[in-house]
Amino acid sequence: MRPGQHAAIPGRASLSGSGHALIVSRLGYLGMFTLGGPIEPLGRLKYIDGCSDTVLIGPILRGDPCLNMLHVPPAVDQTEHTHPSVRVGIVISGNGRCVTPDHTLSLVPGGVFVLHPDAPHSFHTDVSPLQIVVYHPDSDTGPSHDDHPMLNRSIVGGRSAADLPNIRTTQIPGRARQPVVTH
Repeated sequence: MRPGQHAAIPGRASLSGSGHALIVSRLGYLGMFTLGGPIEPLGRLKYIDGCSDTVLIGPILRGDPCLNMLHVPPAVDQTEHTHPSVRVGIVISGNGRCVTPDHTLSLVPGGVFVLHPDAPHSFHTDVSPLQIVVYHPDSDTGPSHDDHPMLNRSIVGGRSAADLPNIRTTQIPGRARQPVVTH
């Protein structure tokens, strides 16, 4: 891999060479092979306190893990907040601090951190922007069996296939049974 690239690799993999990498494995989850990058300098989505983020690897299904890049501009004192699940991150570039009620962690390129569920924290920068990549083990966005572009944008007689339960696929052979919920 080259600097600034990211990947999801289901199964075994190996890396060689020099540099920094964050490798996260989630038991019981098998993602799809994804290779992306380079990471852009700014996020594409508005976040909080002037920060922006980009979903680097989105959830395959709503609730699945995802990988995000967070951009914290210079001179930011982010609002303290929490997340309902663990966060694991690596600093890609810049310098800053992660402040919790009990500790202040200096963030430097290659540095790795873990934020436990519901842990209050905030990111702070001085003169340098900060760019971090963060693993989220769960999500509240993404496609579902009842809400995804292929289904929603398939039009039958002027109606979305999402609104036509009689033609909806109810089971995918070879996949664990997923209930189909109709609107």
